Amino acid sequence: MWNSEQKNIWQDIKDTWNEQPQSEKINIQVSQLINEFKSKVSQFEKDSINSDIATLKLNWAKTKRNNVSQFEKDSIKKDLNIISEFIKKVINRFKR
Repeated sequence: MWNSEQKNIWQDIKDTWNEQPQSEKINIQVSQLINEFKSKVSQFEKDSINSDIATLKLNWAKTKRNNVSQFEKDSIKKDLNIISEFIKKVINRFKR
């Protein structure tokens, strides 16, 4: 689970994004692209994607329950902290 600091960072990103003058236009364009993409995906591709997602979720749940070493946990935590610090810097630049 994310800690409150990480949740706050992501909330800052969302707030900063939504405060940008072009964000609504970009959101609309991205939504249109996603809809266009969805309309061009075959049922076979949709089924394959859903199957892959189900497999990933299952394996992720197993990994969380099973042998995740302390090294892996520490490594993930370190990476998340590095990403969080970078995001904080980006947000601070946007706020200026």
